[in-house]
Amino acid sequence: MRGENLEINKTKISEGNFSSMNPSKIAFQIPILDQIGPPILDILRRGLKDAINENADIVIIDMDTPGGELGVTLEIMQEIIESFDRFDGPIITYVNREAISAGAYIAIATNEIAFAPFAQIGAAEAVSGGGGNIDSSMKRKLNSYLKAKIRSYAGEHRYRSRVMASMMDANETLIIEGTPPLASDGSVIQKEGELLTLTAEEAVKKYGIPPQPLLGIGIYESVEKLLDEKCGPGNYTLKKMEINWAEKVGLWLNSIGPIIIGIGLLGLFIEFKTPGFGFFGIAGIIFVLIFFGSKYVSGLAGQEEVLVFLLGVSLVIVELFLFPGLVFPAIIGLLLIVGSILWAMVDIWPNTEFSWNLETFQGPIQELFLAILVTIGLVLALTRILPKTTLWSSLILSSSAGGKVLASTDFDSREKKANPGDLGKTVSELYPTGQVEIDGIRYEARTNLGKIEKGSSIEVIGSNDYGLIVEKK
Repeated sequence: MRGENLEINKTKISEGNFSSMNPSKIAFQIPILDQIGPPILDILRRGLKDAINENADIVIIDMDTPGGELGVTLEIMQEIIESFDRFDGPIITYVNREAISAGAYIAIATNEIAFAPFAQIGAAEAVSGGGGNIDSSMKRKLNSYLKAKIRSYAGEHRYRSRVMASMMDANETLIIEGTPPLASDGSVIQKEGELLTLTAEEAVKKYGIPPQPLLGIGIYESVEKLLDEKCGPGNYTLKKMEINWAEKVGLWLNSIGPIIIGIGLLGLFIEFKTPGFGFFGIAGIIFVLIFFGSKYVSGLAGQEEVLVFLLGVSLVIVELFLFPGLVFPAIIGLLLIVGSILWAMVDIWPNTEFSWNLETFQGPIQELFLAILVTIGLVLALTRILPKTTLWSSLILSSSAGGKVLASTDFDSREKKANPGDLGKTVSELYPTGQVEIDGIRYEARTNLGKIEKGSSIEVIGSNDYGLIVEKK
């Protein structure tokens, strides 16, 4: 499967120190060190896949985040929960400095939480995308939903759901009942009316009978110290996922994938509508390759999708330039192009059986539909704006016509002199578009079928926004 073919240099690996020549455990460290957004989701997804490919025994999420988008946070939590079925070992959050807001939600979803000295976790109240307050009734609904989700993730951890409720809702005051010496009244962990934020020392303090840590398993100076306790000194290999600037750019581009592929498809659409091969074709191919590259970096696509896409483009070119009117190469080519784009969007995990169902393709179909809407919107805008500029003529028709092309703003006056039934000749090859001359005036024109050679006699059969529609006489 595609996941099994991921190259090792996609996630650059650096090994931590270990004393044993044959360490028995492999730990894989994934960084979550920025604002929570779509790129962080891609980093986590790719890291978990690479951990599975590396046969890791433990996954460490190295976290230092001030928070971020709630929607993406819930997706990250879901990825972690689903990974429990794909990954046999524990997933541990190491709060390297801060797990604020969205970071707290993500940490709660993992098996265990460890802390660096002076680390903090909490202040997880949901706010609007601009940082403002949410309507009170909407906030009650959102809090109810989030509390239920947290309870489902808390598992056997005695205090997690209550701690998280106090972190996200100022109306929830965390009181641990039966805690000596306040066995009757309980121990108040926060001030009433305030959101809960815990220091590392507060998070690992034990409460209840029998005693259990409030949230964390311990405080460790580094990930290596944590693994020393978990596996024993020298009994593990630590492999770190490191993200360079180019990968960060790729991950950001993946978050705007529909826009990128929409622009790419627009470029290819214009190229197929114009003679020769030029600016729009090159730009379209570049944007499509950027799209595939961003999916590759995010761990979704491999090289196979690019090959399928190029095969589809080749078949369309065969139809347009070698065997116009044959039809079926273009149909197969378009199916391969659309299929390769969908394939690049599907999230396939290593060592798991691929499932052909609507749920698997629901997200990719939505993303592709959005990309098509972007393309249609740009096409409509360009058909009304670009043909009225000299840029349209210079980019598309000047070189093919071998002379100066009249501006499209003159088309209305020229159109009155060219009507269905008028005869003329081609001054450039129509394949499918080009230029014709009728009564000494040049017009932008296209043919509906095949190509028409330069110098051929033609007859006008109609017109559209691009110019005249002609056929060979």
